[in-house]
Amino acid sequence: MTESKKIVQHLQSMPLGKPFSAKALSHLGSTENIRQVLARLVKKEELHRVARGVFIRPKIVAGIGEALPSSWEVVEVIAQSTGETFSIHGAEVARQLQLTTQVPMQTIYYTSGTSRILKIGSRCVQLKHVSPRKLKLAGTLAGTVVAALSYLGRGQVTSDTIETIKNRLPEHEFATLMQKTEYMPNWMAHCFHRYQANKGPR
Repeated sequence: MTESKKIVQHLQSMPLGKPFSAKALSHLGSTENIRQVLARLVKKEELHRVARGVFIRPKIVAGIGEALPSSWEVVEVIAQSTGETFSIHGAEVARQLQLTTQVPMQTIYYTSGTSRILKIGSRCVQLKHVSPRKLKLAGTLAGTVVAALSYLGRGQVTSDTIETIKNRLPEHEFATLMQKTEYMPNWMAHCFHRYQANKGPR
């Protein structure tokens, strides 16, 4: 079996609608062969390119049309391919924690890589570069809370805000968050220290 046929056979066995990176196929053949096979299958619409270097086998749902992967699924594939670190934007976490009623107009993720825009079907996803320090807690619940509070800003974070977060999180997760003040901006760490001094553990 030729290298190209092995690549095609592997692609045909992949689940519909699940994103994958071209880099994940590197064990099947040369970079040029993989590029040519992917380009050919995209042209035949057997594959769809959902972001640079990220593809899916189209999944069609009756009455709905093509079911595209979530933004985060695509971002996770990019992370595996490039080694970048990603974190959800604070606006979305603040909404999920009911710290704000505002709904973000655009999906945004923080990244250790370059700032850029992804287009997934009709959706535009913004990847926004931030300093490595802001990604120290990426991938953890504590990290998402810190992102939410950073989004709200110094003037909007009070002891009542922290109390609301405490009531939204499992007890052990809140305890972990209280131990991560060294990774927070100084103003935010002071809020947590003040809360702990005033409220104390319950």
